[in-house]
Amino acid sequence: MNTYFGLLAEFNGRAEIPLEEVAPRYFGINARTASMRAGAQALPVPVYRAGDSQKSPWLVSAVDLAKYLDEKRAEARELWHRVNT
Repeated sequence: MNTYFGLLAEFNGRAEIPLEEVAPRYFGINARTASMRAGAQALPVPVYRAGDSQKSPWLVSAVDLAKYLDEKRAEARELWHRVNT
């Protein structure tokens, strides 16, 4: 779970992170595109709105994001190992 603690440090201790802050850095898309995909749950991690309003920001759980990043790192490690051994 080191990735989780790294995310907490990166996002000032917030366990629930606004999608607009996560999307450009970890998904390579801008906040607007991420918001459109969020409505269709077409992102690599679950997203949700904490409030009942359509104006509430989309949020990403640091736990879910850490799991996603760890899975991506494991895939890359496996591919590297296949290519380099």
